[in-house]
Amino acid sequence: MNLKDYQYFKKLSELKNFSDTANFFGVSQPTITYSLKRLEQTYGLSLVKRKSYANSLSLTYAGQQLLTHIDRILLEDDLISDDMERIKREKIVMGWPPIITNYVIPKVFDRLRDADLLNSIIPVAESSKILLSKLKNGEIDLSLLGSTILPQENHLDYQLIKEHRFKFIASADRDVSKIKTVEQLFKEDFISLDEGSVHSQVLQHIIQRYNVTPQTMFRTADYHLMLNLVKADKGVSFVAETAIQDVDGIQEIKINDLQLPSFFILFVYRPNMVGDETLAKLMHIFRNI
Repeated sequence: MNLKDYQYFKKLSELKNFSDTANFFGVSQPTITYSLKRLEQTYGLSLVKRKSYANSLSLTYAGQQLLTHIDRILLEDDLISDDMERIKREKIVMGWPPIITNYVIPKVFDRLRDADLLNSIIPVAESSKILLSKLKNGEIDLSLLGSTILPQENHLDYQLIKEHRFKFIASADRDVSKIKTVEQLFKEDFISLDEGSVHSQVLQHIIQRYNVTPQTMFRTADYHLMLNLVKADKGVSFVAETAIQDVDGIQEIKINDLQLPSFFILFVYRPNMVGDETLAKLMHIFRNI
């Protein structure tokens, strides 16, 4: 197995051009051509279909199948270095999305402290979407995540911590008794979480499904600020119930026949990750909340 040949083939499949692929790696075009020939001789199949214009190409069915394996092989190759670095630094880099972290960490804080693990974690605070990407490419080791779907990637495993619901919320002082329909709801002034959040994505699906448009007056990435503004009756908002656990001064706006997806709180990790006693203790705590 020649990893360089796999790297050339992957980039060739993306650029669909021998010259561009050679330029990307700083090698001659024959280098890419000979690399492809080695792969085709190894597997006894044609991997690309050359087109008649601009030195372009497309993958054959065999080439597409090979590419799915190459993607996994190259990912594992990258993760080898990441895992070796993790073992050397003797600390665990863990994704902590703000809303999920504020819900989960208080539940395990005493166990982390008693196991002397609090100083073994390097927290990375980002949105769940960004943290999932970092987890896939090895930038972080483990992560708490919030999602409307359960992970489908073969190289990731997860533990479901809790299933919550999304809710439209308003100040406890606001009269919401006249808000009976989706159309009436979306005439209220909205304070929305930023476009990178799962809340924004779910809200967009609702907008499309019910053909409504929110009167967004303010958008923020800080969910604490959003909650404070809602409590002060500056507008209504949309958030997973995770964010409003034990929060006073807020009420749910209930709309009949409004279908909202589940919000899954997850602990996600790579199942093939091997570590020392510290990692084992940490994974045991989060998998058994």
